[in-house]
Amino acid sequence: MKYDRANLLRAFQATQKGMSVYRASREYNVPESTLRDRTRGLVPVDVTVGFKPLFSVDEEEKLVKHISYMADIGYGYNVSKIKYMARDYALHLGKVVKSAESLSDCWFYDFVKRWPNLKIAKPQKLAISRAKSASRQTIDNYYCELESILKEHNLLDKPERIFNIDETGVSTEHQPPKVVCSKDTTPQAVTSPRSSLVTIIAGGNAIGNSIPPYFVFSGKRWNPEFLQDACVGSSGEMTKNGWSNTQVFQNYVTNHFAKYANLSPEIPTLLLYDGHKSHISLTLTQWAERNNVILFVLPPHTSHLTQPLDVGVFGPFKKMYSMACHSYMQQNPGLTISKYSVAALTAKPYMKALSTENLQGAFRKAGIFPFDKTTISDGDLAPAVIYESCKTSDLSQECTPSPMQPSSTNINCETKVTSNTDDQSFFAERTVTKALVKKTQTKVCTSLPHWEFIERKKHRNNGTVCKKNKIRTTVTKSERPYAKHLRSD
Repeated sequence: MKYDRANLLRAFQATQKGMSVYRASREYNVPESTLRDRTRGLVPVDVTVGFKPLFSVDEEEKLVKHISYMADIGYGYNVSKIKYMARDYALHLGKVVKSAESLSDCWFYDFVKRWPNLKIAKPQKLAISRAKSASRQTIDNYYCELESILKEHNLLDKPERIFNIDETGVSTEHQPPKVVCSKDTTPQAVTSPRSSLVTIIAGGNAIGNSIPPYFVFSGKRWNPEFLQDACVGSSGEMTKNGWSNTQVFQNYVTNHFAKYANLSPEIPTLLLYDGHKSHISLTLTQWAERNNVILFVLPPHTSHLTQPLDVGVFGPFKKMYSMACHSYMQQNPGLTISKYSVAALTAKPYMKALSTENLQGAFRKAGIFPFDKTTISDGDLAPAVIYESCKTSDLSQECTPSPMQPSSTNINCETKVTSNTDDQSFFAERTVTKALVKKTQTKVCTSLPHWEFIERKKHRNNGTVCKKNKIRTTVTKSERPYAKHLRSD
């Protein structure tokens, strides 16, 4: 008879209060003989079935804290690494381990069952520049500045005047989705060959209104067929490589964005965007002053947390675009996707991804509207911990993350661990507490050309020595393009 062990405990507690064993077994649906053995003291109430776990509860808790901390800062373990580390941990504690290399899969999955806060998940990619830049201080300063702008211009309750614009790229070679196939085959998906990139500049406001897409195709001559079956109001232009640049971004804001944003000379419009070099323009700044537009540049390398389009729009858009390309290839076998098809294939995904619900949710998740400076948790900023440094040498030890930090919500410079057990030394060797500093060679800045010698140096080809501030007449193979600039003394 299968029964719930929690109900067995409740039945036992009921018998201690005067209920009969027979009645308690019927009421809590547990075997009467099992309950009677507990009441008579023949079997402990908290007895467990099966082998005793390799680690105690405290030992497993330390292992869980270490695993969680490493995953929070972006250097998590996979299943195989955990099994190898657990075996080393057991040997470190002096336990007998029969396995020669790692613990078994059975141990791992039982371990996960005992700790329901653990799960197996595929991590999101995070560039090291984003990990370094997205610190708590940077985010707090950003929200402080954003709040002052919203209050100064009375925009806290005007979501229709808060916009975000950003660009993303799509290719004709889509990412095929998972398909159902027979077990003895390896499925294949036919895709179009990879061609030049098509950039899409998107925009929307916090109330949920979207700006029609603006396409940037590669080439020199514009063809109206590029926008066939595109979203209503779509526009675009050409560049050499299909990438956006300063002129393209300026044309988009001053013409396309201004056409659909309903700019008002009485109420200012807040425009949020990242600080890419193509977004910096003096002409754009002057245009914004004339049209009562506030240009707000987000902190560098933090758009994955602070930019609404990156937070909740472009991800679904890319997935829906891949599905649209996959359906197109199924319905048109033998045909390929070209840049003439991109606008049509992105029409429905664009409208769905930039729907009212998605845009409102993206601005809410970014903490912009409703304004909430606490929306970005410490867990989102945990990878930046190992890159932070103390302002004074007295705080250097406190700012180093503790090897036994339990979770992302407790990662800060004030947390201290006072345990002096051998377990701490085991995990300390495996815990990332600070980033390594790459050693760079010191470069001497000079006004002389790079092929001139500033100090005495032996020539690697013929053994000649060039004197200080003299130009050598023999060049190496890599410097032959500059040979016409050399002259003899």
